[in-house]
This record gives sequence, structure tokens and C-alpha cells, in this order.
Amino acid sequence: MSRPMSSGNDSRRSRTPGAMAFTELASTNLSETRKFLEDTFGWRFDSVKMPTGQYLTFQNPAGTTIGIRSAQKSEIPGSTNYVLVKDLAEAERNVRKKGGQIVLPRTDIPGMGSFFWFKIPSGPVMACWQDAKEP
Repeated sequence: MSRPMSSGNDSRRSRTPGAMAFTELASTNLSETRKFLEDTFGWRFDSVKMPTGQYLTFQNPAGTTIGIRSAQKSEIPGSTNYVLVKDLAEAERNVRKKGGQIVLPRTDIPGMGSFFWFKIPSGPVMACWQDAKEP
């Protein structure tokens, strides 16, 4: 993950809880995916070094953020949508209460925020994201 989730001072993005915070793509070849999206749509990605490896981010002037990370060995390449929430613990309780299944528990990204992945009953995997508290 990288700064697009929240820098706290990014006025281009709506930070409304319940809104789609960003979309993350899992790729088996970051360079190839980056080149395709840059050549096809004119997007320009920034690269951030994360503990799990390189992470690419693009944010258009309207505020839409796309992240690209390496797919895990057992993971099928795809995309995950992250919903912004005020309280991650409350969101997790609500997901479970409504029949959702947590597939990746809470993960904290220091200075940025926290997230978990969940499977919607009879549906896809999505995620909830909570911005880190301002210092």
C-alpha cells in the first residue's frame, strides 16, 4: 500500500466514509501491467518501497487512486476495491454480522492506515480501509 489511501492533506480526494477509497490490482508482472496502463491510458505511476516489495500508485486529477502490487504465489491476479470506514473494528463486526467472511485479518500500514479483506456472501472479495489517525 502507499500514500494514496490517505495523506490526510490530499484535497483532491473525497474522504467520505462508505465511499470507495481506492482499487488495488494484483499482478504477476508489475512492469508489464504498469507499461500497459501507462501506454493505453496515459497514466503515470509512482513507485513506493513497501516491506512486501515494490508498490505502484496512480492518482488522476479527479482523485481516483489505483495501486498495483505483486500477486502472491497462490493468488489469482485480480482487483480489490477498498471501502473507506471510520472504525475498522466496527466495520469488521458489521461484515461478520451480515454474513461476510474475513479472508485477510486486520493489517496495519504504519503512518497510513489499516485494512481487512472480506468475502461477500455469494459474492466477491472486497476490503475495508481506515485512515491512520493524524499525529
